[in-house]
This record gives sequence, C-alpha cells and structure tokens, in this order.
Amino acid sequence: MRSISNQGKTTPPLSDADICYVWQLVRQAGQLAVTMRDGVSIVEKSGPQDKVTAADLELSRIICERLSDRFQQDVVISEEGTHPTVCSSEDRIWLVDPIDGTDNYIRNDGQYAVMIGLLVAMKPVFGWVYQPTTDCCFLGGPESGSFLRHGTSEAKKIAVVSPICTTGPMRIMMGFRDRKSNPWVNDLPQVEWVKSGSVGLKVGKIINDEADVFIHLSGRLKVWDTAGPVAIALGAGLEVGRLEGAGLDFPLPNVEHHSSVVIGRTGSISWARQHVINQAADLN
Repeated sequence: MRSISNQGKTTPPLSDADICYVWQLVRQAGQLAVTMRDGVSIVEKSGPQDKVTAADLELSRIICERLSDRFQQDVVISEEGTHPTVCSSEDRIWLVDPIDGTDNYIRNDGQYAVMIGLLVAMKPVFGWVYQPTTDCCFLGGPESGSFLRHGTSEAKKIAVVSPICTTGPMRIMMGFRDRKSNPWVNDLPQVEWVKSGSVGLKVGKIINDEADVFIHLSGRLKVWDTAGPVAIALGAGLEVGRLEGAGLDFPLPNVEHHSSVVIGRTGSISWARQHVINQAADLN
C-alpha cells in the first residue's frame, strides 16, 4: 500500500501501518456481516424505526476490541456500545458505526457500510467507509487526501471533486424520513433525486459523480454517522457544513448533531441555503 499518511503538510495522526490495520478491520467486519446476513436476529431499540441486528452487535464488539488493542490511549465509541458522559478536546476519539444502514442490511439491498472515523481535537482527521457487497473501501482525510481501494488492490488517490454545475439539475440525496416530513422539498426547482442508503455511501456517490449533494434536515444524525464520511469528503475536496451556519460540530459527549448536515460539491451549500431555506420560508 503506497504511503497515505504523509500526503499532508503536518505530522499525521496515523501511520500507514495504522491506516492499513483499520482498513483490514473494516473489511473483515464487513465480510462477517455478509456471512451473518441470512437468518440474522433483529430487535427494536427505541421503536419500529430503530432496529439492531445480531450482526451490528457482533461487529461492534470486534471493532471496538481491535481498536482498543492497538490504540490503547484513545477513546473508542460505538453506536452499539456504552457512550461516555465526559469527553475532552484533548482525546483522540474513534467513532464506530458497525453497520450504517441497518434497514438496508435487513432488506439485503447492498446499501450499507462499515464505518470508522477518527477525531482529533473534535475534528474528523481520517475515515474508512467499507461497502461489503462491492468489496470497496473509501478512506482518507483532509490532510492526506482521500483514496479508493477495491478488494486488496492498491489504494488509488481520488482526484479533487469538481464544483457543482449551475446550469443543470441538482442531484440531491435526502433520507426518506426527511422527504416525508418535508414534502415541500419535492417542489425545489431543477432537482433530480438520487437514492442511496448509508451516509458513507452517499459521500461515495458524490465522489463517483453520481450525485451532487447530501442534505439532512431533521437534526438527528449521530456523530458515528458522519465522522468517517466527513473526513473522506474533506479529503476529496467536498464541502461540509450546515444550513444554519459554517462548519459541522462534533459536540461530544453529546452524540447527536442538533443541526442540518450538508455534504457536497463546492457550491452546494450555497445552493442549499438559497433554495432550501427560501422554499421553507415561503411555506411558513
């Protein structure tokens, strides 16, 4: 695997060996999810819209144990684990979503991913998003750039993604619940809706020129949903922010983003503020 950690201008938080270790971990976990899929047990957490499978729990256990073994001084937080009540900005924090897109995993439509992100000083510095059904992994961060790895082949650097095209339709990804709760979004001008499951795979679609922007309105995304994908998005030259203001905060120990989330090509946040905010204002 060619050098990734030294692509940036500052001292990297991870060595190439560390990056490869975590890549192997997400790949092994993802392949385990595939083998567990048939007949996997499913239970509700907070309600019918919030499910967890035995695979979520087993992948969480394995990933957390392996990360803690290698990075013994770091904090490891999983969606399916115990969440700390105190976090310091001095901590290095690993955020784990063992199966992002559990509903997709249950439906067996392939639109799910194993995701890990590393925060340093409460900022995403590196992420891994592995799609088991294609054996592909996006990985990278703002200081190193982002990469795509197919199977065990060499990681290939992702070119900086070009800005949005202002003359054609805006290709938007938005969750089903957001669109159902905000039916007015269907009246947005010149919009083409793109379907996807996992947040990490949504970022992958933007990188692969299959979409322009992901917009999340409900303010309920968790930090493990975004840490890995945001690091990769920034490494690929995408914009990350909110309709309400600049940047995206990771408010640990609070694990929920109490804001919208926008990830897309350069120019997409400005577009979203102009059209989404104005459309919502017109209806109020």
